[in-house]
Order: sequence, then C-alpha cells, then structure tokens
Amino acid sequence: MFEARDDHAPSSHSGFPDGTSPGLPSTHNSFAVSPSSNPPASDPSSSNIPLPDSETVIGLLGTLDAVDATFDDILAGLAVCDASATLSLAARLARLAARLEGLTIRTHVHLAQLRPPGLGDETGDPYSAFAADELAAELAQSPRTMSSRLSTAWEIADQLPAALADLTAGLLDHTRLAALHQLTACLTAEERATVEAAMLAGGRLASPPRWRRKIHRLVARLDPDAAAKRRRQARAGRMIGIQALDEGMATLTAVLTAEDARAIYDRINQIARTDARTDGDTRSIDARRADVLTALLLGNRREHVTVELQVIASVGTLAGLDDNPAELVGFGPIPGEAGRALAADARWRRVLTDPVTGTVLDLGRRRVPTPELARLVRHQQSRCVFPGCGMPATQTDIDHTVAFADGGDTALDNLGLLCRHHHRAKHRGNWQLDQPQPGVFRWIGPVGREYITDTHDNDGESLLPHEDRGNWTSPAPNSIRARSGRQPVPHQRAPLDEPCRF
Repeated sequence: MFEARDDHAPSSHSGFPDGTSPGLPSTHNSFAVSPSSNPPASDPSSSNIPLPDSETVIGLLGTLDAVDATFDDILAGLAVCDASATLSLAARLARLAARLEGLTIRTHVHLAQLRPPGLGDETGDPYSAFAADELAAELAQSPRTMSSRLSTAWEIADQLPAALADLTAGLLDHTRLAALHQLTACLTAEERATVEAAMLAGGRLASPPRWRRKIHRLVARLDPDAAAKRRRQARAGRMIGIQALDEGMATLTAVLTAEDARAIYDRINQIARTDARTDGDTRSIDARRADVLTALLLGNRREHVTVELQVIASVGTLAGLDDNPAELVGFGPIPGEAGRALAADARWRRVLTDPVTGTVLDLGRRRVPTPELARLVRHQQSRCVFPGCGMPATQTDIDHTVAFADGGDTALDNLGLLCRHHHRAKHRGNWQLDQPQPGVFRWIGPVGREYITDTHDNDGESLLPHEDRGNWTSPAPNSIRARSGRQPVPHQRAPLDEPCRF
C-alpha cells in the first residue's frame, strides 16, 4: 500500500524543511499537501519564517476540525463494513496515519525553527533548549520524551528530506522511515543521501525486516567499515535503566556488549539451575534467576548493604489496619504489604498529613542534615513541578517562586521543586511561574498558554471516581453506573483548542 504513484516521484521532493509550515488542504474532502511557494532551504534552521496570520491560523484550525469530524463518520460506519471493505479502510487509514506522522514531524520542526537558541543554551542544538518543554506541556507528555522526539524530528528533516516527503505524502510508513534513520546514522551526509535515494527508488518490500536487511546491505557496500562504526556507537550507548511496573514491581534493564550480556546470563542461569531446591520451593526458573541476580548484586546478607529508599505510608497501613498503598519516592505506589515489609527493617520519621486533603502539615525530627523546611517541601511535592516532569525530589532544586532578591519569602508558599533543566527554563526560557496557593503552580509558556500543576491533587492515583477522600465510602452501584455512562460516539471528540489529555 506504500508503492509509489505516477503522480508523485519521491526523488522530486526537496522535502521539509523550507522555512514555512507545510500547506494544508482547503477542503476537508482532500488530504493533499500543498507545496510551499518559498524556495527550499538547506536545513531546518532557515530563518525568514513568516509571522503568523490570524485568518490563516483560523482557517487551518477550521480545516483540522472538519477533518476531525470525518473520523466520527468513519467510526460510525465501520459496523456495516464487510471484510473486504474493512481491509480497504485499514489500508487507507494506514496511509493517512503515515501522512499525519509526517505532518507531525514537520510541525515539531517548525516550532523548533520559531525557537532559536538563546544565550546560555548549553545543549548545542540549533534550537532553544526549552522548545521541547512547550510541546511536552501542550501535549501532556514527558519533557524528556518530547526532547528525544524533537531531536529525532529535526535530524530526519535535515538528513532525510526526501524520505520525510514520502512519509507526508503517504508513500512510506513511519516504521520504515525510522529504520532508515537509525541504520544510516553512521554514514556521512553524502552516503546517507545515496542510501535514501536507493531505498526510495525501489519498492517498499513486503515487511519492515526485509526493508532493514536491504538497508544493511547498502550501508555495507558503501562503507565496509560501517559495521565496526555501528558497533563503536552502540558500545558507547551502554546503560542501565529501570521502568515501573504494576503491583509494586519494576523492570531493570542493562544494555551491554553481547559477549558480556551472554556471560552474565549464563552465570546467573548456571547458579539458578545447579543450586539445590529446598523443600517446598515452588519458584519458577525465571524467578530463581531473578533472585540469583539480586543476591549477586546486593549480597545474601542485606544488612551489610546500605541503600537508602524513601517510602511514605500512613500509620494505618503500617499498623496493618488497612491496605492502602504506600508511596516509594521516585517510583510510585506500592502495595501496603510491601510498605510494611520495608518498615520492618528501616528508620522512620513522622510525617503529619491532613486526613482529608492529604496535605503535609508537619514533619518529625530530621534524620539527614537538611533544613526542616526543605524536607517539608520535598515531601509535599515529591517531584519537579513542571507539567509532566517526573524528576524525583532527591534530584531537584528548591526554587523561590518569587525570587528572594525580588522580595520573595523563604516560606512554604513560595518554594517549589524544579529539576535543573526546568529551573533554567524558568529563568532563561521565557516561562513564567507563580504559586497562587501553596503547592499549586501556574506556568505560562512563551506563547501565553497556561498550565497548572497541583501537588495536592492525587485523586487520579489513589481514589476511584465514585470514592470520597474524607470517609472512603462508595455510592450505590446504580449511581456508579449512572456516572460512568458514555455518550454517543459523535460527542466523544474534545475541542481542538484543549490540550491533549493522554
């Protein structure tokens, strides 16, 4: 479905970027992308970007609103489609999804063009270090995620313009474009363009794996040393990572050289299989491997290993009066049972909270040499207060919302946690921040959009929609069903001017 058409020659595209945002269709019945009237620029950092025209912007948003409405029509008509029609629809939607991916990349790059690097930018990127934060706040995404996406989008627009043009035209899918971007990263710009042209001139092949194998062969022919280069680049990316899972679990990952990873796994596996099972040991082999890894790293006698974990739990949970979840700082909720197990062999300090709102009111005697007010702020806010940022309190700065030099008090209602990047964004990135109430932070972005972070609002993590924080009671089942009733499909769309909710 991604074969080239006669009316579109991939090689004829100069591709984005061109200093202007891409055109959009004038009617909602067409999905064609109008070519820009400006001559193409050599890279995404082209200047001379025209000032926004209000009528044009209104027209673009109106066009998107009309396109958005068509999805409701498609969803409503899906029920009457037979198998053949459904396959045709799936193919058409795949092409439109590719076009949306291409347009999204162009949109992100266009915003970066509108945000040139400023004084003090330390990233070395050709756009502001805080451009990704605007996207993250508007789309309700992690700033780190959007930073990676924006960097990738810029590189694709700069290094693979023809492939991006094909993506935007629906002639190439994002999976194949991502493979082309990834596997040619070790090449020079000229070699990369050669591989791009060769791949786009041919068919899209039957599957992404075959597409990737063809790229590998082309890269090897162009640069016999490419495999060694890729290995050096890959080796430089060694890392350890952790990702939270449900039910108080987590995934620990390690990116290592293949020989080291194989040797580590073989040793763990050998110990797990040869260690005699004790009576009643019903652990699976995978569980035994996990336990061996833990023992090798932490030791069988954990009292000899000093690891600091911050866990917040209510008195009722610790006393076994309820099973409300505890909070592992920097990770998230863990089962009450796990919180009690950690409490059995730990040093604790009292944290007094409001039983209705959950607001931290007071702390007990400190156990680390930090000011009591700093401990109070870190416990109340727990992470960076920029929208979507998950940097834990232990890795943040305590910032005066109103600068101390400007008369701001060093008090609970004028202090907030900011990671180093968003601390810089406040002072250098044209972001404004105030704290209308203690623990409630209002951010205003460079274009005047407002975002609220309420550090007291944990309802989305700890309460069901029908539960009340004060008495933890639930209404009758009928009222639950009445609240959760869904509206008909055509009314499910959110207005275009609302921030993304997912």
